[in-house]
Amino acid sequence: MLFRRSQIPETESALLQRAANWGEHRTLEALDSETLWRITSQYGVDFATALLFDRFQISPQHKEFIGRIDALRKSVLPPREKIPAKVIIVPGALYLERPDMGGDGKIVRRAAESLGYETDLIPVASFGSVTKNASLIRAWFKEHSKDKVILISLSKGSSDLRTALESNESTGLFDNVLAWINVCGPLNGSRMADWVMANGVRTLFCRTKFYVQRRDFRFITELCHDRMSPSSAAFSLQPSMRIINVIGFPLARHMTTPFSRFCHQTLAKWGPNDGTTALSDACQWPGEIYPVWGADHYFRPENVASNLIMALFHYLAQDISLASHTHHELRPARRQSETVLQTTNNPSSSNL
Repeated sequence: MLFRRSQIPETESALLQRAANWGEHRTLEALDSETLWRITSQYGVDFATALLFDRFQISPQHKEFIGRIDALRKSVLPPREKIPAKVIIVPGALYLERPDMGGDGKIVRRAAESLGYETDLIPVASFGSVTKNASLIRAWFKEHSKDKVILISLSKGSSDLRTALESNESTGLFDNVLAWINVCGPLNGSRMADWVMANGVRTLFCRTKFYVQRRDFRFITELCHDRMSPSSAAFSLQPSMRIINVIGFPLARHMTTPFSRFCHQTLAKWGPNDGTTALSDACQWPGEIYPVWGADHYFRPENVASNLIMALFHYLAQDISLASHTHHELRPARRQSETVLQTTNNPSSSNL
């Protein structure tokens, strides 16, 4: 694990150790949404969160990738490779009205630009519905088909991007995308949208508010988790598309605002969550998964986000560069990762 137990409160250390030693549901595959709901009901949402985090760490499917990113986050060596591509941000909801929430991608752009990448942002509607923003994403790509692209989607922007990719109009449209990094995106929708729709008074209040503000209420309905919405179906990715999913694993004490605490508590009755996304959803997502202990849906604290994004660029640069010379054979990439691990484990090296 990236963190050192001596550097975190003993209560968290004890919780993580208890989860690691727990004799039941020893594999990630054993933790579906219903099982996590039962564990949460019996032992609390914090224990269920720690348990799922531990099972991701030891999962044969994900542990090698997690280990590589952990090593790169601790490495003091600058990346030796740079991907010949632009970094394009798909922003989250309210990125214009509430840039303080981080949905505008400034942290990501600063990290990318510090490594020499050119960055840009797809100007989706800040309060737009999933289908509307998916259309805007497709339109942007029709105008930017020549450049190689690394996509980074934030929060709801990931749902917008997923819908754009799954459209019948998207055939060949995203062929210039080398990789997609999904940061805390609710790819299967959010149960907070279901919470709004589950009560007539709440629904009427929100509909009225959206009407007065001249906003599209599909912003809510298309994000529902358990309803017929673009986000609720199982997620399948184009075979040529590479995705890295980064998702926060916060305890209740990690939520930093009254709103995030309210959302986390509301969703806790269904199991572990980051304040918007059900963490059990990530078990079924395609691609690589990196769980971030203590980070909430808005990916705070900021220094953790910046350090992680730089490590992900380093990782992608290694693999894409090596793949271009080995016809996508990943074995040399693993050897380079082992070199990084040896360097970071050297007593003369300092860790971030």
